[in-house]
Amino acid sequence: MNALLIRGGHVYTADKEARTYPSGSVLVVAGRIVAVGESRTVDAVVAELDPQIRTGMRVMDAGAMMILPGFVNPHWHEVLGRGLAQLGPRRRLPDPWCDQSDVPGPFAAGGDVRTLSAIFDAAYSFADALEPEEAAAIAEYALLLQLKTGTTTFGDVGSMNKPQALIAATVRLGLRGAVSVWASDGYCPAGESRFRRTRESAEVLDSLESVRRAVQAEGNDRVRMMPSAIYTANLSDELGAGLAAFADRHGLPFATHVAALPDETDVLRQCFGTTPIRRLAELGLLNDRLIAVHCAWADEAEQAMLLRAHARLNHSPAKYGTTGESPMSGTPTLLRLARAGLELSLSTDGEGLPIGGMAEAMRQAWLMHNELRSDNTAVVPTTALAMATRLAAKALCWEEEIGSLETGKQADLVLVRIDDWRYLLRPRPLEGFLLMGGSTDVDTVIVGGRVLVEAGQVIHVAESAVRERFITAAAQIAARLFDVDSQTLTSFTAKFVNPARRQPRSGSAMNPAQRQAAVRHRGLS
Repeated sequence: MNALLIRGGHVYTADKEARTYPSGSVLVVAGRIVAVGESRTVDAVVAELDPQIRTGMRVMDAGAMMILPGFVNPHWHEVLGRGLAQLGPRRRLPDPWCDQSDVPGPFAAGGDVRTLSAIFDAAYSFADALEPEEAAAIAEYALLLQLKTGTTTFGDVGSMNKPQALIAATVRLGLRGAVSVWASDGYCPAGESRFRRTRESAEVLDSLESVRRAVQAEGNDRVRMMPSAIYTANLSDELGAGLAAFADRHGLPFATHVAALPDETDVLRQCFGTTPIRRLAELGLLNDRLIAVHCAWADEAEQAMLLRAHARLNHSPAKYGTTGESPMSGTPTLLRLARAGLELSLSTDGEGLPIGGMAEAMRQAWLMHNELRSDNTAVVPTTALAMATRLAAKALCWEEEIGSLETGKQADLVLVRIDDWRYLLRPRPLEGFLLMGGSTDVDTVIVGGRVLVEAGQVIHVAESAVRERFITAAAQIAARLFDVDSQTLTSFTAKFVNPARRQPRSGSAMNPAQRQAAVRHRGLS
């Protein structure tokens, strides 16, 4: 029964009472919290421990630290495999080297749901084009980034990677995660008023069942699975009903992007004869296990439906500015529903390159909600912390085990140093962290009582090796799937690794199935 005492730090529990202990401690035994509170109170519990446990106990001096619950990211996509696509001839950005030539994308100016649904559907089988070692390298690096920035639990709402690779990386790195698939069986084409099927819904449901069996076979309580749909414009009635039955049968949460863009309602009316939230209700997906992502454009009747169903809302405020989305400024729906009683959590979303972590999401939630409401108490820092921990864990149906620093829960913790100039004379260090700190300030990450990150470095995995495998895999994928020429890749990656040792393989290395998948994904860049 290994014991760990984290002593003398500024503790934010993120429990329902938002209890804070300026000079507090957390005692962990066998991976669970057995005491949390003022240091003298926890010291008394330590004194009562079995002498053998006390003798082998590790003590961490947190006098210069803020002690937080591990961050929970319930809406995340692993899409780093396509990061170098922007260097190719069909790149997303007109000029990958300069931002002055950028133009509004399909998320901006109210959104273009038809274009997005086509892009999302094309991404369904991207993982089929990845070789196993590429999928493993990308997954491990993506989750390493989550871990290093303080995320101890993630919720996969569809990733462009092999689910088995994500499961293996989760176990190897020691995180917690709910793994899914990139679920789509069609899209809403431009200029048409009918949904276009691109694959059988049974194929998507079978892939979900395969993930469920893989998770079950792993036998690791840190890995779960979660059914999801990439978008309401990307699922047929058959797939929607199948996802609802799957989630009900196994008692699982279900996540999807819904009412995320202003033009989504018109598109769904044209293609399905209904609106986004009403459609989820008709399919049996509107209940207290629904994670409604970005859900800002629901009409008043739909908002009432969400309230009656006790659905969980989730948004990614640190990501919206990068794509031109406006779920916060475009409508007051999210904060209104949160004030009416719905639980609103935070997440990072996903991009082809690393983006802001949960610390940045907390900052934006605090500052943007307050600015929009002209009220400095609309979202206070401790509420933002709860949105990134306890409420996010509840969205994943994991709240009994994680999400707050409370006796009996799993010991998932994040430690942040608060002894530099940014925290000088601040009685509320969480404010300093959200104002002037961020993901790169995370010092220590603990999952289930096991120290995984210390002094900012992952201690049980060679970070440099993970990084080099990732760059190699990303370059191979860029050359094979996105036609990025070897000279560009070599020149670009030389600053990160030795290019003489890291040459991307040519498309000739593909087997027939991979070559066919590559052809299907030419439009992704």
